[in-house]
Amino acid sequence: MIYLIGGVPCSGKSTLMRGLISRLEEPNLVEPMPLFKCQEHGDILVCGQYPEGETFGGTDRLSYGAIPHFREFCDGISIGYKHTIIEGDRFFRAEDIEWVLDNHESEVYILTVDSDEEKRRHEERQDTQTEKWLQGRRSQIDNIQKNFNLMGRLNVVNNRDIQTSLRIADELYGKIIS
Repeated sequence: MIYLIGGVPCSGKSTLMRGLISRLEEPNLVEPMPLFKCQEHGDILVCGQYPEGETFGGTDRLSYGAIPHFREFCDGISIGYKHTIIEGDRFFRAEDIEWVLDNHESEVYILTVDSDEEKRRHEERQDTQTEKWLQGRRSQIDNIQKNFNLMGRLNVVNNRDIQTSLRIADELYGKIIS
């Protein structure tokens, strides 16, 4: 099973992943194919890495050069694991989401957050992204939710607080250990 997790900036994607990863066995850092630095937790592969004390994790830590090889990664590498979890922006594009849903046993989670909470989180972590870049990501996530034959195939969750993030982590953890 492939789990894709994406969302608007500051929606708690990396926080969710850190909560989930903390429950898994200790990771082995692996690079199963060039440009794909991952964490292997037994039969679970997490694409990207999540260094402690750093804000950004997951695919944000991968080279943009990995993007054209995403489908190859899914077709070749992920099938060797019971579950593969891919969080972040690098591969969260409508055409790739639709392809994964059509070609693999998979689930897609989109995390959203209201604008006031998003702003608070940006200020709290002292982000340096420009408003133009942030608006581009918001538009991309909004378009994914509304277009590309994905209606009804996405799990959209308003990740408004830590309790919601923990609930999502609980849900995912229950799925991957079953």
